[in-house]
Amino acid sequence: MDNKPFNKYYVLRITSLHIKKSVDTSIRKTYDRLQDVDNKVEVFETLDILHKIRKMMEDFESNNKHLYIKPLEEIKNETHKDNRNNEESTVPGSGSGDKTTNS
Repeated sequence: MDNKPFNKYYVLRITSLHIKKSVDTSIRKTYDRLQDVDNKVEVFETLDILHKIRKMMEDFESNNKHLYIKPLEEIKNETHKDNRNNEESTVPGSGSGDKTTNS
């Protein structure tokens, strides 16, 4: 069994992104239907609620930034991996550590 680490910040960022995209899609589609609907009041009420949901998500993110920041330990691990990958990809015998196999 593959034990992949769990990333709370990643799950929350992606979930927020999907929620906002869904709300934006609903706003756009509801607005597009405005011309086809007789009861415009209901359409505007729906748009108002959708905008409030979008604002709620933005406010939640803004007031809970700590939930959306990648943990420092993971950033350090990624930086360490990147540095190790660069060292491994240098061209041996090239006389310069700046040259890589992709150069």
